[in-house]
Amino acid sequence: MKARLSAPVPKLAVGVNVLPEKAAAVEEAMSDVGGKYTAAVNDCGADSVGYVCGLPGYTENESRTEVTEELLIFSGLDGRELNKAVTILRSKGCDIPLKAMVTPHNRDWTVSALAGELAREHEYMTSRGKRDGNG
Repeated sequence: MKARLSAPVPKLAVGVNVLPEKAAAVEEAMSDVGGKYTAAVNDCGADSVGYVCGLPGYTENESRTEVTEELLIFSGLDGRELNKAVTILRSKGCDIPLKAMVTPHNRDWTVSALAGELAREHEYMTSRGKRDGNG
């Protein structure tokens, strides 16, 4: 039996609507974990998460949909690397509330669907903290 070896997924953070000063902090954090940062165009909402993260087998959607949320998508990082990158971002005061890691579950989602789901989760967690007296 032959083993199937696939190319490792590059360590990447993709930003949508990330301001330049925050992008510089993300670039530094990703460099510290051996990865890169890239900015996606803000009309990538109809594209799949897999496509914007450069995963093989994904193509650009011809339809263009604007994303208004600030969003950061990580790909190819293990748990330790992700924690390190997020810790570096916090230490630099780089607040990007909507963050996600590419998973087999969400890589086929559109960027707009991911942003919407993250916004709902963030709103829920924020309102829950206020209700519990933590916000």
